[in-house]
Amino acid sequence: MLKRIFTKKLVSGFLVSLLMLSGFGINYAVGVDGPEVKALSLEEAIELAMQNNPDMEIDGLAVEKAEEEYKLARDQARDLKNDMVTTYELGLAKWVNPKAKEVALILEEKKRDVGEKKLKLDVEKAYYDVLKAEKGLEIERAGLTYMQDQLKIAETAYKVGTKAKLDVTTAEAAVAGYQASVTRAENTYRTSVMELNRITGLDLDTPLKLTSKFAVEKAGESINLEETINQALEDNIDILAAKKTLELNEVQYEVAKKFYVRGVTAYDTAEIDKQSAEATVRKQDLNTRASVRKSYLTLFSLEKMIDWQTKEVEKAKENARVLMLKYEAGLATSLDARNAAIDLEKAEQNLSNSIYDYNLTKSQFKYQLFTS
Repeated sequence: MLKRIFTKKLVSGFLVSLLMLSGFGINYAVGVDGPEVKALSLEEAIELAMQNNPDMEIDGLAVEKAEEEYKLARDQARDLKNDMVTTYELGLAKWVNPKAKEVALILEEKKRDVGEKKLKLDVEKAYYDVLKAEKGLEIERAGLTYMQDQLKIAETAYKVGTKAKLDVTTAEAAVAGYQASVTRAENTYRTSVMELNRITGLDLDTPLKLTSKFAVEKAGESINLEETINQALEDNIDILAAKKTLELNEVQYEVAKKFYVRGVTAYDTAEIDKQSAEATVRKQDLNTRASVRKSYLTLFSLEKMIDWQTKEVEKAKENARVLMLKYEAGLATSLDARNAAIDLEKAEQNLSNSIYDYNLTKSQFKYQLFTS
């Protein structure tokens, strides 16, 4: 009896794995003439996004517009000779406006460059979201199989009078709960695929088979903290904006001094703006350094966490297997077996979450993009 049940479990597990390998068994309601499943690696997803995502085009057009506005302001300032600048307003047109347009152009160029990195990071996140959803569905389906096996044991034992009807109804309720969880996990998978399709420019309903898988390739000494901080500071658009605003304010301050004295609003506000920009640079510098260091510590903490959680999953799997055997032999209750399944599910979900967080954190270092 015991051997037969576990043979069925092995077959059931094999079928679940087979479904996972064939597009995760998601029913897209497509027949033989439906959309073809697209194999997609992470590198291919990034390449598609760079080609198809409209944000890249929008950022490029913004740079072109800023270039034209800067050329116009520069030409107008060139036509305005120094001896013609007799008022504060003309001083703004001669020196401040061209500088303002130059700053706007520099910021649009940086926005475009950082936007490219951010898009790549967003693609990696969307890709990892699908992988995480796949794993979540696998975990829920395995839990459903486990509870279905428990229900079969309860039904068989009830027929021969060795278990109570309560064992059967309890197992039935657990199976229904896991069926609902599987449906929820399927919906999560579908929505994550849809988001990856959107960001890469594919048709939203395109079924995907991801060829890049979760991996825990430990960073080790491959990350140079100081170099990462310096690059993150260079790529931080808020810091660049504050520095360029400071340069602009200094020009405006010098123009104000040509026509006004202290106590005049234009003079005083220019000085205040200069001080505000300096404070903003210091604030953003500190925030960026703190964010990078926080991510650095998180990365190595997750490595240790994953090592421990991997062992916890192995332990939980063995505990669930043993308790199912004991349950069939009448040496454990249905609650014991169900709790073992729940513990296994939690352990696997915790490990999956940590691997997901680890890969995303590594991606932050790849693109030098960090959030405060």
